[in-house]
Amino acid sequence: MRLALLVLLLMTGAAGADNYKSKAAKVSLDIPKKWSVTASDELIRAASANNEVALVMWVVDKPDVKAALSKLESELYSSISGLKWFDKTKKVKVHKLAGTWVEGVGVSSRQTQLDVIVLVAGPTATKKGVILLAVVDHDKYAANRAAIQSVFGTLKPAK
Repeated sequence: MRLALLVLLLMTGAAGADNYKSKAAKVSLDIPKKWSVTASDELIRAASANNEVALVMWVVDKPDVKAALSKLESELYSSISGLKWFDKTKKVKVHKLAGTWVEGVGVSSRQTQLDVIVLVAGPTATKKGVILLAVVDHDKYAANRAAIQSVFGTLKPAK
């Protein structure tokens, strides 16, 4: 039942959002208008209006989950210590893109518990992979879970 709810949430869109496209991966992502965003073709960084959620969309060479998690670990080592991935991954489909949902935990430089949510999707039309990453303080995750899943659910193939 939880997986069905997750898939349903992933299929919904974010209302009042701006659409960001990656030509490199031929995908798009909707991010709420009130969020701050810095975007390039292969990397989108965003933060929620209340700065509780940090989000990244990163285009990578292939949608290999193990390689993607290793890449994230090496990129995040200075800002998230003790990063650990949960053993259970969930296979999902988001707008015809195959994906794997992974959750993890770590500790911020401020010594607060963090929840780390990852969706590795692809292959895309250009045979690339896409990593979606969201990081949120553990005590703020429940309040932001729907927003994170909604944004992740807007990932879709684009022309």
